Amino acid sequence: MSNLKVLIITEKPRVAERIAKILSAGKIKKVNVGKVETYSFISDNDECFVVPASGHVVELDFPGKEWFYPIIMEPNDLIYRKIRGKGKYLRAIKEIGQDADLVVIATDLDTEGSAIALEILKVLGWDGKKDVRRMEFSALTPKEIKEAFQELKPFDRPRALAGFSRQVVDLEWGANVTRALTISTRKHAGVKVLSGGRVQSPTLSILVDREREIRNFVPETYYSVVGVFEHEAGNFEARALPPPGKERIDSKEFAQKIKEDCEGKESVASVKSREAVVRPPAPFNGTSMQVEVSSITGLSPRALADRRRGIAQQLYEAGYISYIGTESEKYPKGWSKKDFIQMIEIIRSYPPLREEAEWVLANLREKPVEGKKEDPAHPCIHITGAPKSPEEFPTKKHRQVYEVIARRVLATLSPDGKDLRTRIDIEVEGHPFRATGKAILERGWRKVYPYLAEKEVLLPPVQDGDLLLCLEVKIEEKQTQPPKRYTPRSLIKKMEKLGLGTKNTRAQILDILRKRGYVEGKSFVVTPLGEVVVDVLRKHVPEIVDPEFTSQLDKAMRSIELGELDHSKFINSSLDTLKKIMWEFKKNEEEIGKEIAEGLKKNRMRAKLVGKCPSCSGDLVIKRSRYGRFVACTSYPNCSITFNLFPGEEVLDELCSCGLPLVSGRVKTKSGRSLKYTRCLGNCQESPLRCRECGSVAIVRRGRFGAYIQCSKCAKTNYFMIKRS
Repeated sequence: MSNLKVLIITEKPRVAERIAKILSAGKIKKVNVGKVETYSFISDNDECFVVPASGHVVELDFPGKEWFYPIIMEPNDLIYRKIRGKGKYLRAIKEIGQDADLVVIATDLDTEGSAIALEILKVLGWDGKKDVRRMEFSALTPKEIKEAFQELKPFDRPRALAGFSRQVVDLEWGANVTRALTISTRKHAGVKVLSGGRVQSPTLSILVDREREIRNFVPETYYSVVGVFEHEAGNFEARALPPPGKERIDSKEFAQKIKEDCEGKESVASVKSREAVVRPPAPFNGTSMQVEVSSITGLSPRALADRRRGIAQQLYEAGYISYIGTESEKYPKGWSKKDFIQMIEIIRSYPPLREEAEWVLANLREKPVEGKKEDPAHPCIHITGAPKSPEEFPTKKHRQVYEVIARRVLATLSPDGKDLRTRIDIEVEGHPFRATGKAILERGWRKVYPYLAEKEVLLPPVQDGDLLLCLEVKIEEKQTQPPKRYTPRSLIKKMEKLGLGTKNTRAQILDILRKRGYVEGKSFVVTPLGEVVVDVLRKHVPEIVDPEFTSQLDKAMRSIELGELDHSKFINSSLDTLKKIMWEFKKNEEEIGKEIAEGLKKNRMRAKLVGKCPSCSGDLVIKRSRYGRFVACTSYPNCSITFNLFPGEEVLDELCSCGLPLVSGRVKTKSGRSLKYTRCLGNCQESPLRCRECGSVAIVRRGRFGAYIQCSKCAKTNYFMIKRS
């Protein structure tokens, strides 16, 4: 081909600039088209233009604005609405591409990226009318981008149709369930929106089940019995084993008998030792990266992987790491030892990890460690570039995330670790005791990836047959603990295991559950509203909250992507099921509305209560006036005590030492920085909000430009610290 006009469409503006610079060897012309930066260059006599979208520029919706249900439409009857603020991107693509001979899709190579391309082609009337090709790449490196442009593939329509099918099914299920919940409840209580959806509702049901497990948990008392044994090389502790057929020692009398029988008695040690090989972990895929990097850095999964602002996403767009939405735990199939060495050399060029990379080069394992999961479009997450120094990263968090991913890559190419596992069994007067130890013989991969390293448990060098004296037996009463509540990390892991949602949508679902008031807290606590919504749906339309049902829909969409299932048949089948469910809901609308309204009432009362009045011991509740929110006593007018709440402040579950709840909020400085603070609701003398200058209590005040913090003594402004108790 020659003398063609080529339009390259990318998913984001930053990616457009990077691709243009790579393909033009830096010889690009930058042109603003309706406030959108576009790029042009000449390649083999072809005039090439790179124009960005900004994620989804349109969204699928129902025609009309009436709010009713059931509302189930054929896909062809749905419409695309422009997303506010993104029309300029669509106009720029249309203006430059209307006379293009070839349209090249360079969005992310996944169902969502391909669906974004398909919706642009449909809205502009280009689908089936223009020559459309696909750039396939997993990293924004010069090598991959140039190869992808030179070896253009047919447009990945099956992948795009899988994404389109997901859009249709999520819209129709989400809209119908949300409208049904909201409309039925509005007949009995005032409510803005109660949402539900194909993934959201089953996820909420998982949280409700865990909440009830915790609530119904009955603790059992058991006894930890530990013997202290004397050996010439040093004393050590060994735990008494429970009787056969039992998990724990649950009898105080039995624990006491062990103590009485064993103290001061001698016995012979039975020692078994073995060397254990500790293999490196598999490389990251999208989900394991979110879960583990979140655990190490403290960032939320969404802060890492959000397609617009996520830190890992930004590292990908900067060309430092490969595509983060992958499901694969395997490196590129065609890679040889040379490719792995080149990747390690890239890491070696980054000063903070130079020493670790050199160690791996000197101790490179024969084959990298890989996991079982595969992705037809992408390899695992790996390093593709490195800055010259850490200062080139936008923030310390970017540096931290990059270094964790780089260290994980190095670990997969490092030698195995080796541990010495020792078990000492001692039977004293018929009571078995056991001590287990672990000594690291060779650190191996743990030298470069310290985050998973277990602590050593060192025992004295007891030999098989050595005589030991039981010096003391310690008894401690304990109770079994309920299962832990889900955190964002553990819930995303659970959703992946059950096949709920995608690596790109799971973190968003968690945000929606919080926003709707179904859950609260860092570890998800289900509110009365969340519980009643799940109970009502389980009672009348159980399919909506069944994780297995939703998982089957997701598997079907995977088959569409692989070309094994016709998307039209899938959509029609899914909508037929939805139609039956919604008419069943409609029949029970009155009963459903009453039950949810009752749960909503409990939820609102719970949200308003913040503590006890220090004056009369009545309930303190949050109230509203035309001046904003405040806290007042329910005993009014007999008790007139009140406390101010400033805009954006939230009452916490923690209490100040004076007994009043703590309040958190934010203030903005003149330089635009947002500073978080915690104070006592009553600003007592023990309030944690203190002046950094003199240590006195600092007070939140309202000014012309918003809230600010001022010392109660020296009048210093926005110069504070939080005193930890």
